Amino acid sequence: MSQKEEFVAMFRAEAAEYVVSLEKGLVDLEKSPGNLEIAKELNRVAHTLKGAARVFGFKAIQDITHRIENIFEKVYNKQLDFSSLMTDRALKGIDLIKIILEKVARGETPDMDVSAVCQSLDECQTALGQAAAAAPVVSAPPAVHQEPVVSEVKAPAPVKVSPVAPPPDREPAGAKKPETDAARNAVSTEEYVRVPLSRVNKLLNLIGEMVINKMNSSAKISRAKKMGVLSKDLQTALSVLDEALKKGPTHREEAQKLLSRCSAQAQKLKEVSVDLWESFTVEAFHLNPVIDELQSNMKELRMLPVATIFEGLPRMARDIARERGKEVNLEIAGAETELDKKVLEGLKSPLMHILRNAVDHGIELPGQRTAAGKPEAGTIRLSAFHEAGAVVIKIEDDGKGIDVEQIKKSAVKKNLVTPEELGKMSEKEIINLIFMNGFSTSPIITDISGRGIGLDIVRRDIEALKGKVMLDSVSGQGTTFTLILPLTIAIIQVLLVKTRDLLFALPVTSIIESLSVDPADVVTMEGRMAVSVRGHTLPLARLSETLVLPAPTAEEEEKRAKAESKLSVVIVSSLDKKVGFIVDEIIGEEEVFIKGLGAHLGKVKNVSGATVLWTGAVVVVLDVEDLLLNSCLGHPAAMSTRNRAGGVRKASGKRILVCDDAFSTRELVKNLIESVGYVVDTAVDGLDGWERLARNKYDLVVSDVEMPRMTGFELCEQIKKSPEHNEIPVVLCTALDREEHKKRGIDVGASAYIVKTAFDQSTLLDSIKRLIG
Repeated sequence: MSQKEEFVAMFRAEAAEYVVSLEKGLVDLEKSPGNLEIAKELNRVAHTLKGAARVFGFKAIQDITHRIENIFEKVYNKQLDFSSLMTDRALKGIDLIKIILEKVARGETPDMDVSAVCQSLDECQTALGQAAAAAPVVSAPPAVHQEPVVSEVKAPAPVKVSPVAPPPDREPAGAKKPETDAARNAVSTEEYVRVPLSRVNKLLNLIGEMVINKMNSSAKISRAKKMGVLSKDLQTALSVLDEALKKGPTHREEAQKLLSRCSAQAQKLKEVSVDLWESFTVEAFHLNPVIDELQSNMKELRMLPVATIFEGLPRMARDIARERGKEVNLEIAGAETELDKKVLEGLKSPLMHILRNAVDHGIELPGQRTAAGKPEAGTIRLSAFHEAGAVVIKIEDDGKGIDVEQIKKSAVKKNLVTPEELGKMSEKEIINLIFMNGFSTSPIITDISGRGIGLDIVRRDIEALKGKVMLDSVSGQGTTFTLILPLTIAIIQVLLVKTRDLLFALPVTSIIESLSVDPADVVTMEGRMAVSVRGHTLPLARLSETLVLPAPTAEEEEKRAKAESKLSVVIVSSLDKKVGFIVDEIIGEEEVFIKGLGAHLGKVKNVSGATVLWTGAVVVVLDVEDLLLNSCLGHPAAMSTRNRAGGVRKASGKRILVCDDAFSTRELVKNLIESVGYVVDTAVDGLDGWERLARNKYDLVVSDVEMPRMTGFELCEQIKKSPEHNEIPVVLCTALDREEHKKRGIDVGASAYIVKTAFDQSTLLDSIKRLIG
């Protein structure tokens, strides 16, 4: 990487931080438009970003930030009253900056026309723009703080960016980027982490200690060589002595002299050996804490405050709340809590899923909250703190809570559990069904909800980070998600156990306790082993059987049964499910550096990684969630769901009708669906589709909405009214993305509503798979 590229990479990292600060500040200023200190700080941030963009020649970023800076400067100087119109337009400008930064990261030329956005920002500062901000809202639901909804305001010049591009984190997955050299090289673009100078100085001091030890080691090598010479001399002297002894008693005097010489050489060898041993002992005594501190400091280099991902969430909560006509206050605490950079990167997506669910499903509409005796504005509290060597993140809302009865109905309707299985489950187990793959209570599948993959992904992502996710909910009072995460996933604490003479490692974060169990206390319940532990029944399984290790011979089994006066049991948990695994021996705890298995192996059943012990032995680190599901002790529904997970399977001849008046879109969707094994017919509009339904049998219909002769809404309504076809699921795939359109889709009976601007291959294929398999 050239020096210029390094500087550009540093600019991108710095600019990303400024963008997050601007987004957070805009949301805060919108809530408190009279807070001039916020405006002053935002003015400073915009000015700094503008200056950096000018230095590196990014004129488009410079132009946008210059306008944003002007707005904040006038607000701070009381020349302008801040409004939601300014927030919306400034956020559109920030979205464009994100796209430019993403293009730079991919090695593309950010040649984007930003004149329309700049013009819209200029208009915010005029009397005409202020009048637009105060214009009445036409048939829009109440938004946060009763500000006018900008999409309904007839502003003098609507904001348009041509071509329309989605924000960087929502680009269509199906859209293939050109494989330029720059794009390929961008994959290996350096990432930068800001590190306090004090941490660097600590590392330099520790490196100094290591250099001293290096010099001492060189001296010890010389002494070790001397030991080799003394050993060789002693070996030679012993050979001569042996020859003298073979000559008989006549050479006794000579033998005694040789023996004295050997004794002297042995004494010398002993002195050098003892001296070397003492030196190594002293060095290890001094070196061990240095290495421990060096390891700790290296961990800290990768540590970043959770504010890195928290600061982008207020804007997301604001946007979803305004879209849903809700009022939401997002409170953040503990943003300075630090986590490993890799853990933070893996945490961002699950956190967004949970927050989106809290706003979309948890918080009620203002009228509903008032009727329930709550404030109109809902509160979501996001907090982070250290606890017992881990980081705990809580997402609490004061919404309606989780409806257990609704969960039961949805789980049975989607064939995730049977009524009989529900009858055996506790309320907490029922609530945890929302983490199952395919679960959803939404009446329709959309780009935001209803696909049944949000919370399942949350659970998988958190457990992939060696963490836990817990859920508590009180009907009518709210819901709390608790995420427990390790400080780092590179170095973890494990419990080493032995089974069938093989060594395995279990992450300590998933272990509740280990204990000895009397074989006489083990009982059989429904064909499964169990034992009572402190008044609670604990299911048991042999780790060797779960891992499908070679079965012992009859002789080995008999020998083991005689030796087992006590059973060694390790109790592990996941999603409130506890299982005791019987092992041959518990070795003890170790702190290990965990390594992945590599892309060529992919995901191996029951395995999350591997590590190398100080002895050089390679030990497999086990995946606790897999163990629970594969031990035949997990919930049957969860096990069947787990077996179904993992990508789109090939269909078995099911027939689908695609209706779209645009030839290119129609053929694209047809080829996409056919690629996974479905049989596809096409229709040029709704009426053509209805006629084809009369002649052929279809398992599902995918339809555009805006079509001549018969719209997608009308086609769906016709299908649902027909006794012959009303069981056929209809997926509406359209560019209409407003809430009233999605509501219309629900009203006419659509099973899924996919917005083309947020469309990607996996969304459509996943929806089809969930509807017809």
